[in-house]
Amino acid sequence: MRKCLRTFLNPKDFYAAQRPVLRVSFLVGMTPFTVVKGPTELMMLRCTPFGYINSSVHVILFCSCYVNALLNGETITRFFFRTDISTLGDVLQFTIGITALFMTFFCSIFQRNKLIKSFHALASIDRRFKEIGMETNYKSTLHYNLLVMCTKVIITSLYLVVCLTVFISSDTYPSVTTWMAFLLPYFMMSMVIVLFLCFVNQTKHRFHLLNKVLKHLRQATLEKRISPQRRPSYWHAIKIQRPLGIASVYSNNDKSMPDVVATVAEIQDALCEACSCAEDYFTIQMLTIVTIVFVIIVFNSYYVLDALLGSTSRDTPFSKGQFAMFFLCQAMVYGFGVFNIVYGSSSLMQENDNIGSNVHKLLNAAAGADSELAGKLMQLSLQMVHRKVRFSACGLFSLDFSLIFTLVGAATTYLVILIQYELSMDESKHETIARAFLGNETW
Repeated sequence: MRKCLRTFLNPKDFYAAQRPVLRVSFLVGMTPFTVVKGPTELMMLRCTPFGYINSSVHVILFCSCYVNALLNGETITRFFFRTDISTLGDVLQFTIGITALFMTFFCSIFQRNKLIKSFHALASIDRRFKEIGMETNYKSTLHYNLLVMCTKVIITSLYLVVCLTVFISSDTYPSVTTWMAFLLPYFMMSMVIVLFLCFVNQTKHRFHLLNKVLKHLRQATLEKRISPQRRPSYWHAIKIQRPLGIASVYSNNDKSMPDVVATVAEIQDALCEACSCAEDYFTIQMLTIVTIVFVIIVFNSYYVLDALLGSTSRDTPFSKGQFAMFFLCQAMVYGFGVFNIVYGSSSLMQENDNIGSNVHKLLNAAAGADSELAGKLMQLSLQMVHRKVRFSACGLFSLDFSLIFTLVGAATTYLVILIQYELSMDESKHETIARAFLGNETW
């Protein structure tokens, strides 16, 4: 037991460091592949029949919960509100939730090769790093993955505690299927975000390492020009400090500086290719997540305003404080998930963009001193123009900080529309429209 724990905490390759995240996503049905030992005792990804069956069982279970909740006309929101707007919000959330469910599991099965190719590219890139004396610290990778998973578990647990506390304190007990239909979109979104963040972080680490290499080569070039008498001993070994837990050593005995720049260009191109495959895998899932979050933020904001400023909460067993706590907590945990996506992808894109500026700084330092090195740097600079990293949701919008501004602006606009609609409606129309959606028996 102790030996297994020691082996787990000291991964030897890329897949061993990613094993906790990939195993959990495999068990919850998000991915049909898992980490297994290959013929050379190194880890690898492999699709299994259990993975496909497990994903299908999860789809059937989730759909059953949604269908049962719709047939019974019981949703979590209807315990708080019984208006036409709340009914519209429920219909939208259920429709988007079922669509997101199918699209997420569809991507996990039919787009699996995209994600497998991305992880395989990162594992191959680590071997390229060793050609210039770089060695990845997989223990730091494992620690980050465990930290992300533990953080999500803590946030999810707090979210569940708040939800249960609000209902138990009001002596209101929804059915199990109603709770599952309410919570499943968040569980599904959380697992996708964890998988996305772990990939983004590992790619960002490697871009950061490339920047460290270029910065150090620039420093070494300046040192070479200023102190030529130190050249024989100074160029024997150049040590690069540990960036983000990655230890590196570059020795001039093995490769010249132009060769190192050429290797950097090959690694950067491979990283961009890995990001392109990952974008193809996550693009539909990111679109569904952002759509779910947008709908929840708009309607939850309306619910809170209506509860605090209107009279709807007087007809329910929940106080105004419970209204605000429940719906604000839901909006915050969903919004935090989108912020994680935006922050992770933006930091990765920024790290890749920094390579271009570091290339030109090194080019200025080496100008006139080494024509071969300058030529390699010019090729890398041209490559940076055409090989950029971008994450988007089906090409509709980029996953960067501009998305936050867009969501806030659009949510504010639709919130104003809902408030104006509410003010223009009289009480007799509320019941008529609500019955058209869910039937008379629910009233």
